[in-house]
Amino acid sequence: MKTRLMNLGALMVLAAFTGVGADRGIRIEGMVNCPVISHHGGKVYLQIAITAPVPEARHREPMNLAVVLDRSGSMADEGKIEFAKKAVSALIDQLREDDLFSFVIYDDVITVLREARRVGNKNDLRRLLEEVTPRGATNLGGGLFEGLRQVERHRDKEYRNRVILLSDGLANRGTTDPNELRRIAQRYRARSISITTIGVGLQFNENLMLGLSESGGGNYYFIESPRTLASIFQKELDGLSCVVAQNASVELTLADGVRIHDVIGCEHQRESGRVVIPVGDLYAGERRELTVELTVPPGTGRLRLAKGVLHYDGNLGWFESWPSFSASIRYTKDFAEIDKSRDIETQAKVDVALSTRNVEQALRALDEGRQGDAVKEIRAARAALQSSLASFPSGAGSSILVEQESRLQDFDALLKDSTDAKKVKKSIQYENYRVQKRK
Repeated sequence: MKTRLMNLGALMVLAAFTGVGADRGIRIEGMVNCPVISHHGGKVYLQIAITAPVPEARHREPMNLAVVLDRSGSMADEGKIEFAKKAVSALIDQLREDDLFSFVIYDDVITVLREARRVGNKNDLRRLLEEVTPRGATNLGGGLFEGLRQVERHRDKEYRNRVILLSDGLANRGTTDPNELRRIAQRYRARSISITTIGVGLQFNENLMLGLSESGGGNYYFIESPRTLASIFQKELDGLSCVVAQNASVELTLADGVRIHDVIGCEHQRESGRVVIPVGDLYAGERRELTVELTVPPGTGRLRLAKGVLHYDGNLGWFESWPSFSASIRYTKDFAEIDKSRDIETQAKVDVALSTRNVEQALRALDEGRQGDAVKEIRAARAALQSSLASFPSGAGSSILVEQESRLQDFDALLKDSTDAKKVKKSIQYENYRVQKRK
């Protein structure tokens, strides 16, 4: 038994190396679910974890914040506009004198109620809210672009630069192509300006709003009732107050012959032999995890599978380095050794990530009106979790598998029992997003 533990310890050293950002204590590590694989090669999963500790001395950086508010006619329903105005007012209460604030409203027309500048008199800011009444259609793209433009006027890496976009309807004026809107979000993200989106009610385009937050490096919220808007704005403000690194990304360099198939639930770009995974802003105390699906070629001996480096905005001192890790595997002809060396805790996280990909496929089926296929995908995900090597009671990752299977069971019930297709789709998608992002 002692020898067995020593061997496993050696494999863990082989499988991963953790790096620490000397300036902020941000850590990154990479673990492989199968540190030992067949000499024929095959599929492995690299589990990347990024940890941002809570600093001993908390110092809140100034914010450069734009609120972009939908004032289209549908915002009159259920008092949405009034709840939104109260939420913005509560946010204004908590801004500091050195924060920058701008306020944009949109329907058919884009109106800048306040250009970006220091907060100043908060009573003047609250009076701006009195001018907001529902009317017109939804030029979401125009409102978003103007909010980004306002933040960019005073963009500074010492500020926390963010646009908060709220909408309750479909983008039906101006730029409406989701791909173009996401490209805009990506361009500004590269300039250290992130985007958080809040979808209210059941009529907005959840694919667009989630996609904008993903491409924009911020957060996504779905709220069915406008009564919870104030708590969402509070949560977003609390998060912004705890940002320790902006515009983070993981750069992976893979060994010759290693191929990437997917980064589950995440965008990624391939750039001249490297893979770049945008991560967005990192918050104090947060642990972010990514699951990377790889194919490894045949071989012998050992192979350094991948090297990962975490980058974020800001300059390093001469004595500092970017957090990094190196993950390796070893080839074997002894097939019994493969399962014996499997990292069960990592395998459990991989299996949960794979189940979220099944859910994404179910959501696409719902978009296409194939509810039966959506149910099949959910049930296939449940079956895979139940047969996981990490699902046994003694398994280190069994608890997260049980939690995920319970979610999938709830999704199955929603698809079976609910008559409101829009609510079902938005609810499942939002919960799946939260699992993928560990929110």
